[in-house]
Amino acid sequence: GDGSDWPLADDVVAHELTHGVTQYESNLFYFYQSGAINESFSDLWGEYYDQSNGLGNDTAGVKWLLGEDTTGLGAVRSLSTPTLYNDPDRMSSTYYYEGQEDNGGVHTNSGVNNKAAYLMTDGGVFNGYTVTGIGINKVAALYYKVNNEYLFAGADYLDLYYALNSACDAMVGGPEGITPDNCD
Repeated sequence: GDGSDWPLADDVVAHELTHGVTQYESNLFYFYQSGAINESFSDLWGEYYDQSNGLGNDTAGVKWLLGEDTTGLGAVRSLSTPTLYNDPDRMSSTYYYEGQEDNGGVHTNSGVNNKAAYLMTDGGVFNGYTVTGIGINKVAALYYKVNNEYLFAGADYLDLYYALNSACDAMVGGPEGITPDNCD
């Protein structure tokens, strides 16, 4: 660690380790939208690890917060409500960052896919649509397949949209238990 309390947060540690997975799978460039997707992948896998290992504070109030187990600083992002931390939950959000800082907003703009991953996992109503969640296991398998087989280094959010749909269709009937209704 860097001498701070970050190593106390299992989601943050898993987040950092899974950057290595993305580097060796899709190798997403770490700037602008491809970097935001890269950052979001690590957020979602870090949070999935946090929610499934039985360690730390996983109460409903912090279930989708990244870094809630650090002392002092506390959570740095919310996957369920990115706007709580001034991150966008959609590309049309006023929080969507289009400048050059932070490699084109990789940490901020990760909120777009973070919200999508949360909705696919737990479900909810967003932007006038009701989404039925399909659970951590199916969504994690879907994102891994997307990262491993469907994305390329310069992928953007439109590429991710098509990759998620294509990968889901390809996984129907497979060992993950994904159904056509899950893809809808």
